[in-house]
Amino acid sequence: MFPAWDERSLDVSWMTVWRVVESLVEADPATVRKIASEGVDLGDAVRRVFETLKRRRQATLFEEDGLTLEEVYSQLEAIAEAKGPGSRAKKEALLRSLLSRASPLEAWLIVNAIVGETRLGLSEGLLVDAIAEAYGLPRSEVERAVMVSGDPAAVIEAAATGGPAAVRSLRPQIFRPLRPMLAQTAEDVREALSELGGTAAFEYKLDGARVQIHVKGGDVRVFSRRLTEVTHSIPDVVQAVKEGLEADQAILEGEVIAEGADGRPMPFQVLMRRFRRVRVSPELLEAIPLRVYLFDLLVLGDEVLLDKPYSERRELLKRSIGGPLRIVPTIVTGDPREAEDFMERALAEGHEGLMAKNLRAPYTPGVRGKNWLKIKRAKTL
Repeated sequence: MFPAWDERSLDVSWMTVWRVVESLVEADPATVRKIASEGVDLGDAVRRVFETLKRRRQATLFEEDGLTLEEVYSQLEAIAEAKGPGSRAKKEALLRSLLSRASPLEAWLIVNAIVGETRLGLSEGLLVDAIAEAYGLPRSEVERAVMVSGDPAAVIEAAATGGPAAVRSLRPQIFRPLRPMLAQTAEDVREALSELGGTAAFEYKLDGARVQIHVKGGDVRVFSRRLTEVTHSIPDVVQAVKEGLEADQAILEGEVIAEGADGRPMPFQVLMRRFRRVRVSPELLEAIPLRVYLFDLLVLGDEVLLDKPYSERRELLKRSIGGPLRIVPTIVTGDPREAEDFMERALAEGHEGLMAKNLRAPYTPGVRGKNWLKIKRAKTL
């Protein structure tokens, strides 16, 4: 319903929708349920009910007007923002007002969007194609704008109000997380070197939680790989960033692990005890200390680094941190034996394996490609 980085949720249950629907039609509940039972999903059930039964319409200032996309989105935002005592009744009232003005087909779309059963078959790729065709833009420019903004709606707004120049000017926003760049798999270091042109960067693959760190002024916010904010769960990581980052504004990526007294990583399940807490007690901070290992830098100051090669981003990262911040252990090599020895070190220290990265590769948010390859030791039973 909302962009991936937006943590608002509608919190409207199937039963809430159904109470609203039953209140809007002039029929007994048994009749309503009989008609609805023929629907393939909740939205289709609502469509069938509204097409078959007479509706009780609410009196509104816009009684004769059709719904607009702006009105629908505004109402859904109001539903998401209804919190606290009396919020359920307020959500129902807002939804009732919205559905009372919706046609059967509009109600089908709205209800399925609310409960997450859109069934439209609309992938992001098709959406990019549609934006490009609608506004006469090169597909590559639209695709990049969606990647860097993290929000197709922002791209549509830019195209509609400012044209191609506005679309090209879109850039990452601090505190709006980008989808992470993803890796494919390689069987071993030799395959990775072959795929990446003979020489590559090899990093420890840590068994931790990937994070994206946004910094502006003295404000530090941390997001998970699913773009959920986890700042309050990891205050020790936040403090390390405040002490160690030598820049006023940045977006960094790294991996957070729980380290034992011997410096070895604790099990992933132990780490999750910290990530799942909204508030962390001093006792838990002491029992499960966290350390962040950085591996990429996406924004530094006012400069967006996404198009810079990995090797340049890594060099800028090295120059930008100190104190308690560390970079994930890395080597650059074209020697398979050296890479295999590095793999053995990573495994011996309790880590999962290696990441192999193309030295010339840009950072492509949300894309799983062959510029990053993960290598794990195969387990035999």
